[in-house]
Amino acid sequence: MNICSLYIRCHSLAERTQILNIMNKKTKVRILWYLSFLIIFLIVWTILHFTFRNLESPLKGVISGGIAGLLSPRMTEYETQSGKQTQLKWIFMKKVITI
Repeated sequence: MNICSLYIRCHSLAERTQILNIMNKKTKVRILWYLSFLIIFLIVWTILHFTFRNLESPLKGVISGGIAGLLSPRMTEYETQSGKQTQLKWIFMKKVITI
């Protein structure tokens, strides 16, 4: 028996949907932010790894983290009449994503 089939049998579709409904919008935005940071970090680290072979690994990590921090989306929260709103601003997109 494989682990995936066990997971599917143990968790019905209703249970999985309920788990997704538990997460609020801010949590989903944070997950999106962390994933974008990780992807940008790995791309920059890979480029540095293959272009500068004599560069030490900790220095590659610091440079990659700094560049990923600059290129990852910004999350801002502001108050409106209808309640708190969360915005994602990204330098690659002109349109602001409001959640």
